Amino acid sequence: MEAAGVGALESDMGEYIVQLAGEKPSHIIMPAIHQTKQQIAKLFAEHIPGVTYTDNVDALIQIGRRVLREKFEIADIGLSGVNFAVAETGTLCLVENEGNGRMCTTVPKVHIAITGIEKVVEKLEHVAPLFSILTRSATGQAVSTYFNMISGPRRGEDKDGPEEVHLVLLDNGRSQAYADEQLRKTLQCIRCGACMNHCPVYTRIGGHAYGTTYPGPIGKIVSPHMMGLEQTHLLPTASSLCGACGEVCPVKIPIPELLIRLRGEANSEPHANPAMVGQGAGHSALVSFVWRMWARVHARPGSYRAFSWLATRFRAFTPKRQGGWTAARMPLQPAPRRLRDMVKDRR
Repeated sequence: MEAAGVGALESDMGEYIVQLAGEKPSHIIMPAIHQTKQQIAKLFAEHIPGVTYTDNVDALIQIGRRVLREKFEIADIGLSGVNFAVAETGTLCLVENEGNGRMCTTVPKVHIAITGIEKVVEKLEHVAPLFSILTRSATGQAVSTYFNMISGPRRGEDKDGPEEVHLVLLDNGRSQAYADEQLRKTLQCIRCGACMNHCPVYTRIGGHAYGTTYPGPIGKIVSPHMMGLEQTHLLPTASSLCGACGEVCPVKIPIPELLIRLRGEANSEPHANPAMVGQGAGHSALVSFVWRMWARVHARPGSYRAFSWLATRFRAFTPKRQGGWTAARMPLQPAPRRLRDMVKDRR
């Protein structure tokens, strides 16, 4: 929007911080979790006129609140997402803690809501249990500070609200996921972030390393549908498959199973009727040949013993460069002696 000449401002405090920093969010619930209060203080002092450096958290919040309040008053359009969209009543539900959602959907004259088609629920009564598990799984709250229910523009006697409300339903790869019985489970996600909080990979490298809007375990199974496997075929491999993400998911998405499925889709030989856009993007004829040979050797005790014996004798000829592995690691090299030989000597 900025590139098109539209003045756009993020109204969530965390999103506002990363916008000032020219960064992307690193968490879907806490977008600026990677920033310290000192970094935020420096950002505010550099980018907000009349603000001096302070790393007092309460003061920083008040500075951001003042700037955003002024923008709400003059904005022509308020843009929001949707947590749940109720087909029965046409109600748009927004879950938040800061009040920015309520401000940007009531103060500007036009409200535009954008939601993925998987956020639609059939009846209003279905929202309550989803709202409960969302807040508990995302931030540990029984309920959030604000729960907004929007069913249309301002009516005759209403004291506030927009004059127009527009809803944009996004597909963006979701129909592709829905068409496959296993991949369809990806669409159960309520964007709570619980899987990211328990992922040993995400907690070590942070969200920016994923290079997508959705990082962490959920990003590894959502992003391939939205962006295609050509751009995301490495994402499913950024996992230890420990299963923590699947265990904590409140809506029971089998994330480890889906990661294995996506690895197969990305690295299998391209075929005529792929389940996903970009299927086979990570396929390599050489790598496939190597793994087939590896499988044959390890499937037969005799050939495995012969291979391991040869590997220890000719370990000096191990290649020093081993593809992506040696970009940041020491090359793999067979041990001087096999385990079976050492055990035999101890008998």
